[in-house]
Amino acid sequence: MACQANIALKRTALNSVHHAAGARMIEFGGWEMPVEYSGITEEHLAVRTRAGLFDVSHMGEIDVRGHAALGLLQFVTSNDVSRLMIGQAQYTALMDPRGSAVDDCLVHRMGDDHYFLCVNAANTDKDFEWIVRHNSFGAEIRNVSSEFGQVALQGPKAAGIMNRAAGIDWSGLRYYWFTSAKCCGVEGMLARTGYTGEDGFEFYFSPAQSEQVWHGLLEAGKNDGLIPAGLGARNTLRLEAGYPLYGHELDEETTLLEANLGWICKFDKGAFLGRDVLEKQRAEGTGKKLAGFEMKDRGIARDGYTVLVDGKRDGRVTSGSPAPFLKKNIGMAYLPHGQAEVGRPIEIEIRGKAVSAVTVPLPFYKRPK
Repeated sequence: MACQANIALKRTALNSVHHAAGARMIEFGGWEMPVEYSGITEEHLAVRTRAGLFDVSHMGEIDVRGHAALGLLQFVTSNDVSRLMIGQAQYTALMDPRGSAVDDCLVHRMGDDHYFLCVNAANTDKDFEWIVRHNSFGAEIRNVSSEFGQVALQGPKAAGIMNRAAGIDWSGLRYYWFTSAKCCGVEGMLARTGYTGEDGFEFYFSPAQSEQVWHGLLEAGKNDGLIPAGLGARNTLRLEAGYPLYGHELDEETTLLEANLGWICKFDKGAFLGRDVLEKQRAEGTGKKLAGFEMKDRGIARDGYTVLVDGKRDGRVTSGSPAPFLKKNIGMAYLPHGQAEVGRPIEIEIRGKAVSAVTVPLPFYKRPK
């Protein structure tokens, strides 16, 4: 969707930098964001083979503190927060009583009674209000999104670039761990996480220092072929990696088990929102299941297209696009549970025509070890 001049969109501190770089800007979750600079395919391949730099300052941040912080987060999220050590992060979901996700998010354990959540941009206010609504525990909760800028440096050359930008070797920082760090002369929090299927880092810092960090990282990565990347490549990269996107694979009508996210449901931790629904589904099975597919005939399956199973309209595409690195047209779709096995022929309805596809294992892409 092109940006509309009469819509009051939020802007990150790097907005003028994106415009100056000639980025194509769109509305996304109430923000004006760059969808591409040099082209989605070029940016996608840069991340797979070299490195790409994303402005993700639109993401939301929620701070939860106090002696009751752990109890609250154990109740409103699906994963087991008690397993986190200080300096460790985990992928989880904010839960609805229906066993579905209010949002998916990252929880970082900052200290003994201090946690830091990174949530999706469009859901920030909703997520904050949801956590507050269920805070019968007495935890201290703040929406601190305005206090943080965030960039994501992703790709096989990300570690070397970050080491040069930080002036220290961060290669030993483990996956899904974080630390206080200085990058391009700016103090912040460095996490080895990401949403592309590649190695990489996310750096949180004061928005006032955004241009210093952005330009500093691009300069540090110039000889490695680092380029800025937009939301278009971020979407195709996460699709190749089989990562869910809220509003597509995840919504409040779809349970975590249907979305293949049972691995973040820790039933042995005790009560949490939606646990009873998930327990029942675990025992009895789900009505639908998320499956990956690739097109066999020419055609691109777009988000929302109808899936035909044995000629019957019995599913929908949640995400679909060309996969620039894999050189295939791929997608994910919800199918009836008994019809979601790997290798099953299906069809995608594209402009009134049934086009052949086949279900394949997820993820589509795994980075080389």
